[in-house]
Amino acid sequence: MSVKENLVIGAGLMGVTSAYELLMRGHSVTLIEELEAPALVTSFANAGMLTPSMPEPWNGPGVYKNLVKSLFNPSASMRLRWHAIPSLMGWGIKFLKYSSAAHFKAACHENFHLTSYSLKKTQEIAQKLDLQYCRGSKGTISIFRNHEDFAFKESLYQSLAALGMKCRILSPSEIVSMLPSLAGMQPELYKGIHYHEDEFGDAHLFCRELCKKFIEAGGKIKYGISVKSIALKNDQVIGVNTQDGFLRGNRVVVAAGTKSPTILKTADVHLDVKPAKGYSVTMKIDDHKIMPSLPMLDDAMNVVFTPLGNRLRMVGTAEFAGFDTSIDPVRINKLFEMLEMVFPDIANSINRDDAELWAGLRPMSCDGKPFIGECEIKGLFVNSGQGPLGWTLAMGSANMLADIVSDVATTIDARPFSMNRFDRDISV
Repeated sequence: MSVKENLVIGAGLMGVTSAYELLMRGHSVTLIEELEAPALVTSFANAGMLTPSMPEPWNGPGVYKNLVKSLFNPSASMRLRWHAIPSLMGWGIKFLKYSSAAHFKAACHENFHLTSYSLKKTQEIAQKLDLQYCRGSKGTISIFRNHEDFAFKESLYQSLAALGMKCRILSPSEIVSMLPSLAGMQPELYKGIHYHEDEFGDAHLFCRELCKKFIEAGGKIKYGISVKSIALKNDQVIGVNTQDGFLRGNRVVVAAGTKSPTILKTADVHLDVKPAKGYSVTMKIDDHKIMPSLPMLDDAMNVVFTPLGNRLRMVGTAEFAGFDTSIDPVRINKLFEMLEMVFPDIANSINRDDAELWAGLRPMSCDGKPFIGECEIKGLFVNSGQGPLGWTLAMGSANMLADIVSDVATTIDARPFSMNRFDRDISV
C-alpha cells in the first residue's frame, strides 16, 4: 500500500502544529509556505497569551451598536472601516446573527472545551521537546475599573466554572501585590480576576522551535512556494498548483489564516472567515524590576501587556479593514497612551523610536469558532478561523485535525467546529 502524501498550506501556528501532529501519527507531510520562514504573518507578534479563561467570541450581544459607533470614532477598540463594509456584507450578516445570547453562550462553552484541551497539549509538547519560547505559567490578570464591567466577566466565569475553569477574584490591594507597577492605579481599580491556569509565551519562537523538531523527525518544508489553486480529479484532491508547478498530494490541509478562503475558493469551497486587523508594540525593558511578571488585561480598554523575557508587548484594538496591514499612527499612539496610564515607569524608561510596531490580520469566523475538519471534497481539510484565540487554540486544533485526517476518534467533540455545522444550526 502506497504512503499518502499530506500537503499542509501555511507555516503559521495552525500549519506548523498541524504538520507536526500529522507527522507524529505516521503520515508523510510536506509543509508549504510562501514566505522564507515560519510564522512571519499573523503568528509573528500576537498577544502571546494562552487563555482558556477567555473563550468568548468578539460578536457578543449588542456588538452591532459598538460597530456602528466605531464608524465615527477612530479610537474605538473594535472599529469597522467604511471601505471594508462591502466585502463584509454576507459574512457580516452571519456575524451579527451569531451574536445572540444563545449563540454567544454556546460558543463560549464549546470554545472553552477546545482551549482547555489545547493548553494541555501545548504544555505536553513544550515539556516533551524542551521548546524555548519565553514560556510563563503564572496565569493572567484582568483588571476592572467599575462594577458593570466586572459583573459581565463574573457572570461569564461562573458559567465556565461549571466546566472546570478556575480563577480567583482579587481586591485592588491584591492586584497591586501581584503587579506592584500598578500601585499608582490602585485608587482607580474596582476588582481583578487572576486566571491562574493560563500561560504565555512568544508564538513566533514556538513555531520556529517546532519547525526544527518537525524537520528532525522527517518532515519536509518548502519555503517560497505560493499555492495558486487546489488540484482536483473526479471531485477528489490530487495536490496543489503553485507558481512553480504542480505538487502531488493525496490530502491537502488548508491552514493559511486569512488566505484560506481564497485558496479554498479555487475548489469551490466557501469558508466564512474574514480578516480582523490587530496591532502590537514590543519594547525591550532593561530594568526587570518594573517589568510585570505575568500578562495583564485592562478589560475596559481592551489592551493586553505581556512579558516575553526582556521584552514587553502591548496588544490592543481590532479593525475590520479588509486586507490592509498598514500601521495607523492613531492606533499606535492609543497603545502608548495606555502604557503611560497603566505602567508610567515603563513609559518613562523607553524610547518609542526603538519599539517594534506590528499589524496583523486575524482570521475571524462568522460565529466565533474555528473551522476544523474535512470539506465536502474528499481529501481536502481545513484548520482556520481561530481569530484572536489562535495561539491558545493552536495545539488543540492541530490534534483534532490530525485525528480527523487519521480517521480516529477525537478527544473532544469535533462537531461544533466542523465545516457543515451551520446545517445543524440552533434557532436564534
